[in-house]
Amino acid sequence: MKTRILIAAFLAIGLTSIAQQRFTTKTGTLIFEASTENFEPVAAKNTSTSAILKEDGSIAVLALIKGFRFKKELMEQHFNGKFMESDTYPKAKFSGKVENFDSQTLSDTAQEYVVKGTLSIHGIDKPVESTIYLSKDASGLLKLTSKFSVAVADFDIAVKDKIAKKIAKTVNVEVDLSLE
Repeated sequence: MKTRILIAAFLAIGLTSIAQQRFTTKTGTLIFEASTENFEPVAAKNTSTSAILKEDGSIAVLALIKGFRFKKELMEQHFNGKFMESDTYPKAKFSGKVENFDSQTLSDTAQEYVVKGTLSIHGIDKPVESTIYLSKDASGLLKLTSKFSVAVADFDIAVKDKIAKKIAKTVNVEVDLSLE
């Protein structure tokens, strides 16, 4: 009888760790803005960003480069072909850890957290640290938002001299994820 109880206890503990709570989305939004003064706005939006946030604070975000939409089709073509080389480097990825994450303490009021990890763009991996804001509504939906900047040169994205003055050297990024 004791053996059965011990086996049941071990199974329960094992299943609990396997069934770790996680929050996911495939419809997150990434917006970037790389405009300079006196020139046409350079901005795009991706509304098919995937993300997973686990109970232990580990997080992964994935955006397909060809998922970014511009107001002008020609900008989108140049972005995918000349700058991001999206056939060669089809994804932008982030993987890391939200420090001191505890989904049980979240409420409808956004709480500030630090996230550290690796940002992978254009075949280059860079360590990053940023601030994110997390909240949870009554239905259990997690809302994650963040704003940060990325230097174009850090990811070896070549911008030709004749258009360099039209594109900012630092790109502003906004993240908006609703995780279920």
